Amino acid sequence: FIKLYAGGHTGEMVQLIKGLNPIRYNPRIYVVSEEDQLSCTKAKEHEMNIKSEFPCDIRTIPRARRVGQSWSTVPWSVFRTLLASLKMILLSPPDVIICNGPGSCVPVCMVAYIPRILGIKPIRIVYVESLARVKTLSLTGKILYFFADRFIVQWPNLIQRYPRAEYKGILV
Repeated sequence: FIKLYAGGHTGEMVQLIKGLNPIRYNPRIYVVSEEDQLSCTKAKEHEMNIKSEFPCDIRTIPRARRVGQSWSTVPWSVFRTLLASLKMILLSPPDVIICNGPGSCVPVCMVAYIPRILGIKPIRIVYVESLARVKTLSLTGKILYFFADRFIVQWPNLIQRYPRAEYKGILV
């Protein structure tokens, strides 16, 4: 079995997970922002629809930065998110992280990169750039471009600008 973390935008996150074999990728752990109840609901609905005999877990972490948040409070919220990510990775290190969202994905992926650097455990990171990004990468994509083992874009013109990017068609 391969332990999987998944996080990101509600519809895209669940759509990506639908294509995976629930037996091979088990346990599945959904990581969502503590404010994102819609993603929690969608993940639970998906798990009920596949009627998996294997349990999934939904974990929430603080967002690194909220829309409209004062920049003076960002260092504290980033610290909280990094601490929550570190705790999650240490207590239950995944084999693979699939993410496509902003906010909390960057801290989780950056913390997950630490065991690889230390030679403890190579956690694979797969990032899927949002379908909405046509001409350039999102800030999350720009940050994770160098950390991700696979960097998937959903518009073919992006592979010309970003050589490590893969285009597999529109995934969601």
